[in-house]
This record gives sequence, C-alpha cells and structure tokens, in this order.
Amino acid sequence: MAARTTASPGDRFAAFDPGLTRLTSATRAVLGAAVTLAVLTALDGSGATLLVGGFTAMVTSLAVSDLHPRNQLVTLGLGAPLFLAGLTAGAVLAPYPAAAKAAFLVLIHLAARARGFGPRGLGLGIFGFMAFFLALFAEVRADRLPQLGAAVLTAFGAVAIVWCCVGPVTASGALARLERAFDARLHGVLRDTASVVAAGRGGGARVRSLERRLDGLHATVLLIGDFLDERPRGEAADDLLRRVSRTEVAAQLLAVRAVRAVRAVRAPTEPGDAAERAVRRRLEERILALGNRPAAGAAGDGGRYGEEHADGAAGRPAGSVLLRDCFRAADELAAALRASVPRAGLRVRGGTPPRRPAPPRVRAVGAAPRGAGDTGSPGRRVTRQACQVTAASALAMAGGHFLSPDLWYWAVVAAWVVFVGTGSTGEVLLQCVRRLTGTVLGVVFGYGLAALAGGDGPLLLGLLLVCMFGMFFTPPAAYWAVTFFLTGMLSMLLALLGTFSADVLFVRVQETALGVLCGILAAVLVLPTTARRAGDEELAGFLLVLGDLLRAAAAEGGEAGTPADRTRAAHVLDRARESFRKACLPLVHPLNPQRARRRRARHLLELVEVCAYHARSLATAAGCPPTGRDAEYVPRLAAVAGHAQETLARLVRVTRHRPGAAPPAPRSGVTGALALLSQERRASRHPLSRERRMLLHVRRLDAGLTALAYALDPSGPGRTGRAGGPSGDAGTPPPRGAAPAPGRGPYRAPVPCARMQSPD
Repeated sequence: MAARTTASPGDRFAAFDPGLTRLTSATRAVLGAAVTLAVLTALDGSGATLLVGGFTAMVTSLAVSDLHPRNQLVTLGLGAPLFLAGLTAGAVLAPYPAAAKAAFLVLIHLAARARGFGPRGLGLGIFGFMAFFLALFAEVRADRLPQLGAAVLTAFGAVAIVWCCVGPVTASGALARLERAFDARLHGVLRDTASVVAAGRGGGARVRSLERRLDGLHATVLLIGDFLDERPRGEAADDLLRRVSRTEVAAQLLAVRAVRAVRAVRAPTEPGDAAERAVRRRLEERILALGNRPAAGAAGDGGRYGEEHADGAAGRPAGSVLLRDCFRAADELAAALRASVPRAGLRVRGGTPPRRPAPPRVRAVGAAPRGAGDTGSPGRRVTRQACQVTAASALAMAGGHFLSPDLWYWAVVAAWVVFVGTGSTGEVLLQCVRRLTGTVLGVVFGYGLAALAGGDGPLLLGLLLVCMFGMFFTPPAAYWAVTFFLTGMLSMLLALLGTFSADVLFVRVQETALGVLCGILAAVLVLPTTARRAGDEELAGFLLVLGDLLRAAAAEGGEAGTPADRTRAAHVLDRARESFRKACLPLVHPLNPQRARRRRARHLLELVEVCAYHARSLATAAGCPPTGRDAEYVPRLAAVAGHAQETLARLVRVTRHRPGAAPPAPRSGVTGALALLSQERRASRHPLSRERRMLLHVRRLDAGLTALAYALDPSGPGRTGRAGGPSGDAGTPPPRGAAPAPGRGPYRAPVPCARMQSPD
C-alpha cells in the first residue's frame, strides 16, 4: 500500500473542527433562525415578533453546549419554559424600573450560580438571562406577551426540527464524527513525525509543529471522553475510550523517540552517516505507512499495519539503538491501530447499555472534581463568582444610565459575559480585553457593511446570517472574533430595525467599555482570586487525582480494577491537567508584562504535561495483559509508588502554603514538554515487560514530581531524595538550569530535569 503523504480536504477539515461540532452548531443556528423567520413571516408576524423569534432561535444554539444529542434536546426542552418565564418577568416588571432592575440582578446571581451544575446549568442560566435582556431590548409589554410567546414557541419548535435534520441525532453518529477527527489528527501527527525524522538535527520548527499536533490529538481524545461521560457507562463506550487512549499513548511514544533519535544525529561529515540516513528513510516510510488507516469496519486491512516487521527484531533494519527504538515504537503503534480497526460492531446502535458500577478504588479516582485542591468547597467558588457577577452588573447598571438611559443593558451584558468560563482575576482581565477588542473591531466592520448594503433588507438579512454563522463557527479560544461577529450582526439588526447610526454604535463601544471596567473592578475588589492562587488550587486538584491513580496502579501490581477503570481514571487526570492549563493562561499570555513569571508558569506547564504523559502511559501499561514474568517487580513497584506518593504529598502541601514571593527557579529557556520527554534516558532493556514498563513510568513520575516540587519551591527541603526510592536508583538532581541549593546535595553540575531517570 502506497504511503499517503497528504491529507484529504475532508480529513483536514475534520482535524480543524473535531466532530464537526462548530460547523453543526453554526449551521443549526443559521437554519434555525432562517426557518423561524420564514414561518413567522408566512404568519404575517410583526417586526417585534420577528425580532423575538429570530433572537430566540439564536439563543438556543448559544445556550445548548451538551455533546450528546439526547442531552441537547433535553436542555432545549427545559429552556423553553424558562425562556418564556424570563420574557414574561421582563415584560411585567417593565413599568416598574426599580423592581425590574432588582429582579434582573437576582436573575443574574441565580444564572451565575447555575454554572456550577455543568453545561446544562450554564445553558439554562443563559436562557433566563437572555430572555430578560430581550424584554429590555425589544421593549416588550405585557399586552404583547401572547403573540411574542407564540413566536418563542415557534422558534423552539423550528430549532428542534432543524436539529433533527442537521447533524447527528444518535450517539453512534456523533461518535463516528469524533473518531474521524481522531483519525485525521493522528494522520497529522504521523506526517509531522516523519518530517522530523527526515529533517534530522535541523528540524526545530518541525518539532514545535509536532508538539502542536500532539496537543490537538490529545484534545480530541478529551472530547471523546467528555462525550462518553454524558451517557451511561457500557462495554462499547469503555472499549472505545481505551482504544483511542492506547493509540494516543503509542503515537506520543513514537514522537518522543523520533525527537530523541534526531537530536543524536551525527554531523554529515562523520563516517556512517549515509547508512544512518538510509535507516532514517526506512523509518520515515514506515511512519507514513501507518497513516494509511482503513475506514471503520475494514477489518481485513488491519493486518497490514504490522506486516513489515511482524517477525520482530530480525526484520528491522540495522541502525543506532535510538533508531531501533523508533521502529519498536512504530510496531507498538501498529499493534494499537490493528486493535482499533474492527470498531463497527462495538458502537452503541440505539439502546442504552446497562450501567456498570465502578470498583470503590476507581470510583474514588473518578470522583475528584475540578478544583479538588480548592481551599474551600466547590460551592464557595460558585458563590464567590456569583457575588462578583452581581456586583459588576450593579455597577454597570448604575454607570450605564449616565451614558445612555435607554441602552444601559449593554453594559450589564458585557459585565455578565466576561465572567463566563473564568476563575480568577487574570482570566477576567483577559476576557475583558478580548471583549473590548472584538467590540471595537466589530463596530468598524459592521458600520462598513451597513453602509455598503444601504437599506437593502434581504442583503442586510443575509449579512446578518453570515455574521451569525461566523460567531458560532469561530473557535471558543478566539473570543475576540466571536465578539467581532456578534457586533457585526448587531449592526445588521439595527439597520433592519431602522435605528442604525454611528452614534448608536459609539454608545455600544462606551457601554461595553464600562461593562468590562465594572467586571475588572468586581474581580479585583469582591473576593478576589489571583491567577497564581487559582493555578495552585487546580494544581493541587491534579496532584490529588494523580495520587489516586498511583495508588490504584500500585495495588496488587496494577491488577486491581479493569482496564476501562484505569482509562477513565487517566481521563479524569487529563481533565484536571486541562483545568490547570486554563488557570495558567493569564500567566503565560504574551500580554503578561512579567516575563520571569511567564517563563516560570510555562515551565510548570511543561513539567505537569510530562507527569500527565507518564500517568497516561502507566494506565495504558497497567491495562495490558500480565506477562506472567517479573513477579519480583510487584513489591518494587509498590515501594517506588509509595515514594512517589510521599513526593506528591509534599507537593500538595507546597501548593497550598506556597510563599507569596517565592524566587523562580532559574532556567535557560522554555523547551516544551516534548523536548523534555525526548531527553529522558532510554530504557536499557527491550522489550519491556508489563511490570518493567509500569515501574519505569512510576520512577519517571516520581522524578517529574521532584522536579515540579523544586520549580515551585527551590528553597524547600527534601531535594536530595532518591527518585527510585528503595529500588536503588540514582539520586534526583535539580531541574534544567537550576543550581543546587547550598548544602542540599552532592550535585557537581546542573542536569536537565528529564535526565533524572535511571535505566531499567
């Protein structure tokens, strides 16, 4: 089979939009609004009726963020009566401004509290808030409620019909899209890995591209795991998550070994270079051949993945030990791909599988919530943010009236929105900057579009729908672009209503600026939480989940529980790592003026990613069938895991009681998690048995935790502990670029943190 070196346009799009979730959401939003407007126009609806119906149709796509199709319809059904209640409350209280504002603040507080109940709570809060806002924006009166209520129900009905016709309506259809996205991103990882092998030592840019590809592959695995979490556990779902996780770990291992091999490439003038280049070409072809993954259900092609080296080491080309390691990693990935080919019979076809209770040990692992390391309960975090949102909205109400007595609610919307998805003052500040930037650019964009369209109603409506599509199709990370399209859509709407003017758009910018300023003031003055504290809380949660996973892996030599339980535990750990990464975004953002703190936060993220990689690999190795050998490694595994847990407990104490002005650990520069992993010392024995592989990853986890403790608190005690514990391994040096503290160890020179592992 010829190696496919380029991805098809469909694969590229599937990799850009995993599961086609954004495309589906944007298409549903546009078609739902168009169908609603068409139905209401056919029924001779008034302008206010069209406005309420179209706005409701857009809000449904904005509020529903569930991944499972069934959960989406449930949230949509719950949102209809809530939206009607919010619209009714806004209309009834409109003649009483003081009561209306007080009710609006109460609704804002309740909507913020609802965010603690996950995506559905967030969506229902958006329904209630937007309904009350619509009553203010459209100046709804009580005598118009029957007609406008009918328009709301028409919008919900039209959206439900569109959702059943556009996009997957079954779990198997949604999973098929996610699996295709996984295949597409895996193909991108393999292409970049082969490119790194071909480039040799001069492939620094390719290594960075490969790391971004690996991040995208991991994000797809997280998306699959989140989707499966929204449905009852079953054998098919657990098997799918286990297979994609195993494939991801194998692809990461291949990438790590490939980078390690190319960093050791000799100079072109040295003898033997031609032979090494020939072996690298063979390796490049082998990696590209792995990208020829057959379609789902094509089980007959599964054997082709490993046919080249099915005879083991004798069939592999001669070369350096590092290149031979790459061929072994390619064989492991081929085995993982072979195991994942016959997938068609394993998908859930419609019925709901029975729930299988998890063993008590793994249930404790999966029960650790986001932010498990918070100094207070999760309810306190929600209460804190609800108070901040309420205070910001109250300030925005008071200040908005001074700017515009008629359009003050725009300031309230800005103050409310900047707290969505944030957990610290730094995140709120970033959200405010993005919101204001998108609004300013969107006003210029919208004014230009409205001026070009003139008074052409159909053209303005078409441009409005295009802006709506762009708003929903834009990735959530680019929040400024979402606000940009939203402001452009608002400009088209004002032009359709006949109220468009430069003065109105200028008031829009002023009210938005006031709203984000109120949000910043509330985040700073009302129960503030710094980005560093939020990051420490999330890091403590990550460490607690990691401790549970270590205990589960060490119990009875890793044979406690089922492979599915260990995979779920690793998924919970990855979710905790993702929460820590999100909490650190303000610290690593280019706008952060404190370069030393930004560099230090990036280093912490690298070390946490290294630990998460070894935890995933440990869970995968524990899920492999026992080999029946190396029984003496079981007590050694328990001993090393115990030492790692001691290091982890010390780390948790450090994160909870870290001094406010701890000196940053000196580093020469940010290298990336992939570079750190590639600097690890290779295992001296191959192939590794299941027990040896588990022991290797636990040792490296302990070493990574020790480096993380040093990075968090360089002056802390216990830096001379032995990474391997009772196994007799070498001592653990400080991380990259850090000189040992006086009197704290016999180190003669700084050693990179990733080299602190000892061979098997």
